[in-house]
Amino acid sequence: MFDRYDRGRDRAQHWIDETAGKPIRAWVAPILLAFAATAAFVGLFRLLLAAAGGFGPAGRWTVAAIIGTVAVIVLVIVTRNVVVSLADPSQRRLLLIALITSGAGILSSVQAVVALTIALSDDPPSLWTIERFYLWRLVGSVPLLDIPARLEWTEPPVLPGVSGHVLELAFALVVIPPLVRVGIALYGHAEDRARERNYSEALAHRFQARSSWSSLADPRLTTIAAAAGVTWTLVELYRHTPTRILSLTTLAGVVTAAALAVAARAAVRRMYDHLSEQAVLITLACAGLLVWFDSPVRELLLPSAASLGLWAKLGVTLAAWLVLLLVVLVFVWSDPEFLEALLALTLVIGFLGADAPAAGWLREHVTWRPWELPLGQALATAGGWFTVAFLVHLVWAVARRQQILGRADHGDTASGLRQDLRAYALRAVHLVIAAGAALTLLRSAHAATVSRPTAGPWTEASQSLTAAVWHVVDSLPGPDVTDILDWRLTADVTGRWAGLVIILAVGATVLLVALPLIRTVALWARLTAGRPRSSDALASVPGAIADDLTAVVAFMEDVAANGRPEMTFVPRDRPRPFGSRVRLVIPTDAPARRLVQAELNMAALVRLFGHESAWYQAADRAFTATARAFGVNGLPAAPHPGAGRRQDTVAAARAAVDEYTALIAGWRAAWQAGAPVGEPAAAPAATE
Repeated sequence: MFDRYDRGRDRAQHWIDETAGKPIRAWVAPILLAFAATAAFVGLFRLLLAAAGGFGPAGRWTVAAIIGTVAVIVLVIVTRNVVVSLADPSQRRLLLIALITSGAGILSSVQAVVALTIALSDDPPSLWTIERFYLWRLVGSVPLLDIPARLEWTEPPVLPGVSGHVLELAFALVVIPPLVRVGIALYGHAEDRARERNYSEALAHRFQARSSWSSLADPRLTTIAAAAGVTWTLVELYRHTPTRILSLTTLAGVVTAAALAVAARAAVRRMYDHLSEQAVLITLACAGLLVWFDSPVRELLLPSAASLGLWAKLGVTLAAWLVLLLVVLVFVWSDPEFLEALLALTLVIGFLGADAPAAGWLREHVTWRPWELPLGQALATAGGWFTVAFLVHLVWAVARRQQILGRADHGDTASGLRQDLRAYALRAVHLVIAAGAALTLLRSAHAATVSRPTAGPWTEASQSLTAAVWHVVDSLPGPDVTDILDWRLTADVTGRWAGLVIILAVGATVLLVALPLIRTVALWARLTAGRPRSSDALASVPGAIADDLTAVVAFMEDVAANGRPEMTFVPRDRPRPFGSRVRLVIPTDAPARRLVQAELNMAALVRLFGHESAWYQAADRAFTATARAFGVNGLPAAPHPGAGRRQDTVAAARAAVDEYTALIAGWRAAWQAGAPVGEPAAAPAATE
């Protein structure tokens, strides 16, 4: 029994160690599996709690003690592993254990406070009512998002009096902080790895003279969307009119969809080149819209412009145009994200909403109906679908954006930092525009309502965009901008779906804009710091490969001198009842794992420097020689001592690894000495 227990424990420890060494995305499957197993186990707790409603006081307290004990044990495990992983970031296995047990911590803790609520209540409410109250309290603890208020989710207290308040406070102080620390530890671990990876890649790109970074829209999605808009118009005709599928109307719709697809593809590919030459006209149009049309922006920036006369408005328009032209040309015109934001804003206001001006103009003035196809309606619908597709592209580009710093700044880190800061700020504008478009679509689908609708020239899209901007700005930490500016919404979009859109917008702004922006500033600080730290980061991946290969070669040399590798053991003490201890031994396959890890790092080396770099050429020679020595004739088994060919291959591996290690050491020494070094000098390949 003890042998089986030890073997199972060793297999579990080996699996945890192996999984912890993988990237974080490999942790998702075991964490989800642990959550599923925990949910099934907690189902037994719910059955016990459902039965506890009919118990007496003693039975209720017994059930509460049992579930509370389990919850305390799980929370102690989670807290201990999180604290140790924060103190020592190299302990990835402890962070993995904390993540696997965090689901059990959440669910068992909720069940524990539910059991205490039932034990303290004379007439407890239903089990789901109590659980929903504490889940509401748990969700409400997430900072910035204000999830319960935005989703219009309220729950009445389940335990009146002082005891209910004390239990709720204990839940907030004892249960929530350990779980929050799990999230912080996971993000910190991922952030550290991302920061170091970005640092190494940025340093490597400074030696490669890569081409400038650019942002161009992928026309495939928008092309499909433009054609799909016309197709949807045909579907509406089939549903509400006696139009047949096999008819000339369908033929006209197919021809129109194909023509719009071609036009959309050409427009997306050429619009950046065309718009980039129209700075004067674009800023003049923006100045005219700002001064002459009533809008939230004018009420905020030029509240007295409505009462001005004709010549005064012309003068203000000229002044606003000159200011806009100067600011735009100097600061943001060179950024492709600025043109994307302008285009997205124009499309949203023009095509989304029941009173969209561009869509309304097409419906009113394009009256040609080839074979009874309402061409104006088809074009308006295609424009709306094109707008949605373009916004999806922008949101996807925010999530996939790569930093310019270190890649396209050609050594001028200050220039790369400025470009990144502007780009992230404009990406935040993209997210807000997408949120405003989503609110507009919800209003069109009658899934959201408008409080205090405003009469006048404001459209549904402009009201929704204003509401999205206000909520995102009001949710961000720091100064209360909306209160300082005395900014009040005249028309707010409300409802649970609208609240979900704002939650997603605020969360995306924090995760995809604010945190990467902070990481970029930290990266710029490190890139402009001292040279020795830069050399360590740049040589970290080549150095890791050298360390792994050196360990494998040392293992093979030890095998050749002392005997077969299967006789190598690692002792491990195990406690046994009655005070005695048994000494167990297990075989080790560490050299094979280190050889595999070296091969995995070779891929990272290619990503940093490319196949033709001296780093990769030297590492490839060392890895090939070591792998050849580790398994002669293609055999993956451990090496056999005593063979002359084996000794030759081990000696060749040692020579190649020593050459590679010396290359790294010489390059690092030259860097620290201040010599103008780039990549290490390529050594000639050894001839066989």
